[in-house]
Amino acid sequence: MNEVFYFETSAVNSLYHIFSNDNRFSSVKTKKLQISKGRKWYISSATLWEIFNTKDKKRRYDLFDFCRCLFYDHLIACPEEIVINYIRSGCPVIEKPYNLDSSNAALFSKEWKQACEEMRYFFEPDHEQLHSYTYAMQFLGKYLHKKQNGYELKGYKELIDHSYHLLGIRLESLMDKLMQEFDNLTDEIKQYVAIVFHIALIIFCYGITINKQIVEDYWNSMGILKPISRIEWLVENSISVFFRGPLSNIANMMILQANGKYSRGLFIDSLHSVYFTYVDKYFTSDDHFIEFKNKVTDPNLLKIVHTNEVRLVTPIISS
Repeated sequence: MNEVFYFETSAVNSLYHIFSNDNRFSSVKTKKLQISKGRKWYISSATLWEIFNTKDKKRRYDLFDFCRCLFYDHLIACPEEIVINYIRSGCPVIEKPYNLDSSNAALFSKEWKQACEEMRYFFEPDHEQLHSYTYAMQFLGKYLHKKQNGYELKGYKELIDHSYHLLGIRLESLMDKLMQEFDNLTDEIKQYVAIVFHIALIIFCYGITINKQIVEDYWNSMGILKPISRIEWLVENSISVFFRGPLSNIANMMILQANGKYSRGLFIDSLHSVYFTYVDKYFTSDDHFIEFKNKVTDPNLLKIVHTNEVRLVTPIISS
């Protein structure tokens, strides 16, 4: 059985630094060795998104070239695909294992496979278009945060008012149904419910996310076209998606990051957090993922490994 290792962007940068400065290490030989051991070293569309946002053109190309020589020939399933599979599986407490290779419909998926197979093939999105999409996705962070001695989460009531201001619709009745799932309703729980509800609304109902087309195809296949109708459907038919699984991981990561100063990478970092549940090891060089591991009670978070804890051994494998 294959082992699944995931490397979020900070871990990729850390490995790039090590391999670039020590000629004992070969990305090509390391990849062959890991494949021979039945290990899939995955990166994601979110990782590539961040690499393509690197301002320095040479470093951007070098990072991309390094990645295709080291990491698995398929991207890991995008967060939107994982959310859809989770809902279709009935939001189980424990999901059955499935192939985590991204489908061809996911962003960068087909191009990544071709780039891994053909070293002469290089791709990257138009930078102006990429930056405009990145700016649009920062809407989520702005929606959930306000400035006051740094950045912090908007309060529960403030989020409701903000939704009404932006959408012209009151959403208390839907959130009340989520609140009814708790016996002891604390302010902390109210805050969590408000955050996870709005993440579901913005990412998975309005489709403000990297793989918008996958989200739209899912809802269109069900004949549910309006974002408000989509969130109503989730509350009525898949209420557990708000309390466990990938959307819950995103919400918990956003809440954790709100305790510090707001980062422009908050949205992408939160998408990376989807993979905690699905991989055997999750590699990072960012301390806030370690903080998440230490603060949130979830055995899946024990999979998080800081690259400082990793000892690299020079691979010995035939060419």
